[in-house]
Amino acid sequence: MSRLTRIFIVKISILSVIIAFISGLIFSFLLKSYYFDTFPFLLILFPLVSSIVHIQLLKASKKSLAKFNVVFMLSFMFKIIIYAAFTGIIISADAANKNSFVITILLMYLIYTVFDTKVILDDIKKLNPES
Repeated sequence: MSRLTRIFIVKISILSVIIAFISGLIFSFLLKSYYFDTFPFLLILFPLVSSIVHIQLLKASKKSLAKFNVVFMLSFMFKIIIYAAFTGIIISADAANKNSFVITILLMYLIYTVFDTKVILDDIKKLNPES
């Protein structure tokens, strides 16, 4: 495992702990009735998918810029398909909490996507300082 991958895993773990803490406070004090039992799975799913995608993007960036661009676009499509499938399964199993689930998954998607994009762009600059 490369140094950049280890650093990414530490950073995304810290982000996930922060999200878990803030969400725990929100769901405990402000929005008790909106908590859904599958929330902890989101805290596993998002970092796991992000880590897999990050590893693939780092590998692609070592080959060529064209390869990186293709993998970068495919990674976003892959993530959307995974998250949409997970959302569909959860909503079909627990329709009562669908609104809070969809809002939560959208917020987490935005948070993790911004984080992933920022980190991969910083890592690419470290791998290819001349570009």
